[in-house]
Amino acid sequence: MKMHCTRRKRLQLSRVLFLLSGVFLSPAPTTNRTIVHCIYVAPVPPKETPTPVPPPVPPPTPAYPSEAPHVKGEYPEDLFTIEDRRRGWVILHIIGMMYMFVALAIVCDEFFVPALGVITDKLAISDDVAGATFMAAGGSAPELFTSLIGVFIAHSNVGIGTIVGSAVFNILFVIGMCAISSREVLHLTWWPLFRDVSFYIFDLILLIIFFLDNVIMWWESVMLVAGYTLYVTFMKFNVQIEKIFKAQLHKHKNIVKVIAVEEPEKLKPALQRGGSSASLHNSTMRSTLFQLMIHTLDPIGDGKFKDKAESLNNVARRKEQQQQQEKEKEEEEVEEEEEEKEEPLSLEWPDTKRKQASYLFMLPIVFPLWLTVPDVRNQKSKKFFVLTFLGSIVWIAVFSYLMVWWAHQVGETIGISEEIMGLTILAAGTSIPDLITSVIVARKGLGDMAVSSSVGSNIFDITVGLPVPWLMFSAIHGMAPVAVSSNGLFCAIVLLFLMLLFVIISIALCKWKMNKILGFTMFLLYFIFLVLSVMLEDRIIVCPVSI
Repeated sequence: MKMHCTRRKRLQLSRVLFLLSGVFLSPAPTTNRTIVHCIYVAPVPPKETPTPVPPPVPPPTPAYPSEAPHVKGEYPEDLFTIEDRRRGWVILHIIGMMYMFVALAIVCDEFFVPALGVITDKLAISDDVAGATFMAAGGSAPELFTSLIGVFIAHSNVGIGTIVGSAVFNILFVIGMCAISSREVLHLTWWPLFRDVSFYIFDLILLIIFFLDNVIMWWESVMLVAGYTLYVTFMKFNVQIEKIFKAQLHKHKNIVKVIAVEEPEKLKPALQRGGSSASLHNSTMRSTLFQLMIHTLDPIGDGKFKDKAESLNNVARRKEQQQQQEKEKEEEEVEEEEEEKEEPLSLEWPDTKRKQASYLFMLPIVFPLWLTVPDVRNQKSKKFFVLTFLGSIVWIAVFSYLMVWWAHQVGETIGISEEIMGLTILAAGTSIPDLITSVIVARKGLGDMAVSSSVGSNIFDITVGLPVPWLMFSAIHGMAPVAVSSNGLFCAIVLLFLMLLFVIISIALCKWKMNKILGFTMFLLYFIFLVLSVMLEDRIIVCPVSI
């Protein structure tokens, strides 16, 4: 009963409160009230259609050479489209590229190197310094101009690839070819090889360190050029340093036995000229490609080599007086050969059909050079050596540009990057003249000169051919760094360093002698290097050291 009353009171109280709320909340007192409950529903705001926002445009940055593959090289428009080239017209570009290899060899051997020889004579520079500077520049001019074109025109790593590939070609393929082509075991003098390899290893270590951050700063280029200056200064005092070093070395007989520094003076060739690393590039020692194909009956010198081998065997059996007479005869033969090689360029019609075909093949190159560039080997034109020097540089630049351009077209057609073209085709093509000359002198028993020259020319490439274009680019663009990022070039340089160490250790273990087994081993190493470099550049395998 009590609970029922409580509910009733609550109901009455709620009614009273309801009536009171109606009285107080009504705007005006009325007798008849109608209470209407309204529910306000806020309208749904219309969905805003999103306006397309353009993607943020990055600020313009200077296009560094070698920055990325998408940077298009500044080449003229080709006569053939890529579809035409894939239908077979690319063969014209391949022929043109190989023709430029021959053109570069001719202009360097017939005009540029003789002009550099006249300059060294005028400046009274010693053979060692001349070999390390002017003559090395003559032999490495194609690589230097390829590097310049890669930095300023191609905007790619074609110059780096060519120089690295050329270095491996010179160390492995050229030395291996010398070992295999020689009729006897080559005896090497340890000092020139030890000297040049020491500088080369130092320069390669610097290059590897500078490559780690993907860019080359201007001061890093200066340091590489300073390494070349140090090498030239060393060559200036090469004879004195060699005597001091050997005197200290002979005090430790155990070391002498390990490295086998005994130098049989009897076997030393009479042609040895102060141990210059680049003496092969001397115009008196270099057999030019044009002369070999046109005017030389026995380019490899087999007949002369047999005579020299027999004379050396006779010398070993005779007394000192007879040995001296034999050496004098050899020196006379050498002087005659040098006089023959110093003859000016001749455009006389050859006698045999094979030479006539070679003559017609090279005439489009030789004739314009003969018309526009004075031949300093002719006594009347010797005073125009400056014009020969400048004219040769212009022709080398033109031929190098055509070579890189057509190599780019071939690579674009086949689907090969310029870096791979540089590591393989261009490297071998620009090094063929050195290969021919090295094989010739090796077959004449001058393996020491051939091997040391191969390493010496590489020093010029690393310390001048690469940093000088980088330094020029930085100077033009306000000391901006040069981007050198690449998929596999860093590992290719490391591979070059490791294979250089392997070659030197192998030669040292062979007591500074080169046999045919070592030659075939170097061929195998060169093939391995090419395969690994191509796979690294195409990302088939990943470089273990990412930069």
